[in-house]
Amino acid sequence: MASHRFPIYISDKVLFVSGVISLLGLTFDFGFKDSYWSHLITDFVYLIYGGIATISYMQSVKFDFKSGIKGIHVVVILSVLLLFLALANTYYFLYNEDKSLNFYTALLVFILIMFDLSGRLYALDRQTLHPALVFVLSFLVLIFVGTLLLLTPNATVNGIGFIDALFTSTSAVCVTGLATLNTGQDFTRLGQWVIMFLIQFGALGMLSFTSLFALLFKGFGSFESRLVLKNMINANSLENTFKTLIQIIVLVVTIEAIGAAFIFYSNDVSFDSLNDKLFFSVFHSISAFCNAGFSTLSDSLYESNYRHNYNLQLVIAVLIILGGLGYGVMINIYHLGKGTAKNLLYKWLKKPITQKDRVQLNLSLNTKIVIFTSLCLIILGGVLFYLLEYNNSLKEHSAFGKVVTALFGSITTRTAGFNTVDTSALTMSTIMIILFLMWIGASPGSTGGGIKTTTFAVASLNIYQQVFGFKHLRVGWKVIEQGALHRATSIISLSLIMIGLSTFLLVTIDGHLGLMPLAFEVFSAYSTVGLSMGITAELSVAGKLVLVLTMFIGRVGFLTLLTGMVRQVVSYKYSPIEYPEEQIFIN
Repeated sequence: MASHRFPIYISDKVLFVSGVISLLGLTFDFGFKDSYWSHLITDFVYLIYGGIATISYMQSVKFDFKSGIKGIHVVVILSVLLLFLALANTYYFLYNEDKSLNFYTALLVFILIMFDLSGRLYALDRQTLHPALVFVLSFLVLIFVGTLLLLTPNATVNGIGFIDALFTSTSAVCVTGLATLNTGQDFTRLGQWVIMFLIQFGALGMLSFTSLFALLFKGFGSFESRLVLKNMINANSLENTFKTLIQIIVLVVTIEAIGAAFIFYSNDVSFDSLNDKLFFSVFHSISAFCNAGFSTLSDSLYESNYRHNYNLQLVIAVLIILGGLGYGVMINIYHLGKGTAKNLLYKWLKKPITQKDRVQLNLSLNTKIVIFTSLCLIILGGVLFYLLEYNNSLKEHSAFGKVVTALFGSITTRTAGFNTVDTSALTMSTIMIILFLMWIGASPGSTGGGIKTTTFAVASLNIYQQVFGFKHLRVGWKVIEQGALHRATSIISLSLIMIGLSTFLLVTIDGHLGLMPLAFEVFSAYSTVGLSMGITAELSVAGKLVLVLTMFIGRVGFLTLLTGMVRQVVSYKYSPIEYPEEQIFIN
């Protein structure tokens, strides 16, 4: 069959502008109070965008399916479907004021807009920004969009100021959990949906979603684009980049779905409707796995109906741990489990394993360090929490409840932010332990923050190396590269600088709230934890802005931010010249 192109031409700029207008239409459609004329206008916007998208995508694809159906063909089908659906939606509303097709029309509009924006963002080879700066800007864009959505009248019960909307959006995108408003009472269901999606996009990274859309529908792109994506998701090789990205998305959705099911069945509190209970389960599953700490409950899990529900706490604790391990670690464990099952199946069937079918069963050094360090921190933190709070916050719990609450307290402090005890009533010794755990945080490539477990492990191993006089950082039969030590040292130094500076600013601005509560707030913000001693809502506007900046820098990484900004201006030039060394006295 001969290939043909669509005869009508629409420029790329027209498609982009119509997409932006349609995105604004979606915001007005769902974010503001509805009227007959405003709804009719948005219906016509959807219809026009459907026509423009259909013509635009048809002109860019060859109708030759001998080489197989590609992603762009799916987009063409979706755009045609949108055109007819938008036409039916406009007709039904114009003559019968029927809005039954509006949601599905808006959903298709959103998907096609995401595809268009993804292709533009993914084209890293055609822009001059440093990849690290692109990563940072993707979070800024998401925070800005989230702020605008939360400012819409339908997102809140009694309205919201710009600073509180910015603070909430930043906290959600940076998966922190600090809140100046009550998520369950001050935000409507629409506002809670916005927060939940901001958490999901912020945890996985906006570039992960846009890259997935672009790779599905536009191919792999340039070598540089694949290299940036490989580093972003910690893929083993360029060949496995797309496959690893798909595995990450599927794994995350699967874990969150299973977690929501367990939360649903372990929750014995009555709800007004089944939909309310389902939303509660999904919201808390995503918030827990993404280590966000947001809750629709006024006092988080410390509410009287939930503080003794130990089964629910264990489910959320498992989700927090899985989300904090890192995608690379989870994929490594998945391949190990899959390979073990395959080898056992061959053995059970008494079928000889050929070299092609043989699976190497091993964990990477990174995975071993992450798991070992995480277990040590969980156990050590749990034991100390149990001993220090036995006659304080744990007094009201049973023997089993004390163990679960202590472990949960150790797990949630490492970037999750849920609380099953009154944080402000903890002993000073416990608060010091929590500050230490918050500072370390989760693992690299995960949904959590902090300096990361591997950074802490490498720094600790360096002390071990210095004390015993070893030449290299050796773990088992592997040697850790010196570059990892250099990065760890930089990350630790920058974290202390940022935490110290933010604490100084908060003490200067809101010193009447007390040094310890303010320092606790800064540690929680920088490590994207979300725990608070109850002063977040009492902060001044300037104090909230300090925390907004602290949360943002803590999420994207101070080192990443500096790298993107500096290398955007100054490019590194390799020089073959070697300079003489000179000793510097350190101790």
